[in-house]
Amino acid sequence: MLSLESLQGSPLSARFNVSALLQQPVGTTLVLPISTLLGHGQEGLVAGAVRLTHTGRGVAVSGDGAADVALTCTRCLDEYCEHVAFTIEEQVHPEPHFAHRRGAAGFEEDDEVHISDDNTLDLGEILRQHIVLHLPLKPLCRADCPGLEEISPDV
Repeated sequence: MLSLESLQGSPLSARFNVSALLQQPVGTTLVLPISTLLGHGQEGLVAGAVRLTHTGRGVAVSGDGAADVALTCTRCLDEYCEHVAFTIEEQVHPEPHFAHRRGAAGFEEDDEVHISDDNTLDLGEILRQHIVLHLPLKPLCRADCPGLEEISPDV
């Protein structure tokens, strides 16, 4: 199970070399189970599958997944497990051709995930971003959570 604190770092190791895909004709698709992409000891953290499609300008990453995340209920402050389902729709491009955008001070480095110089794609970061994106804004352990118990002072 993932924790909210671990999602602030880089908890998922899922690097995939797309060089073979980029040498295939445009439209070629690979479907990969997420569990096979994750690093050793992380296989059960995220379930689902991703589709990698050669677009001519890079790779389209799409798919569906789910992860269990430990959250704190905003009413009772108890920790509980939230099953987070997510959908991925991303376009990734090789560096440095598409890695810059025009800013007020000229070209600035973009923080998006890109295909690195060695044709490696960091799918772990894409998975992390989509899990965080789909977390509830107000985590509740259950819909009818009564909240904190009042403690009456002993008189």
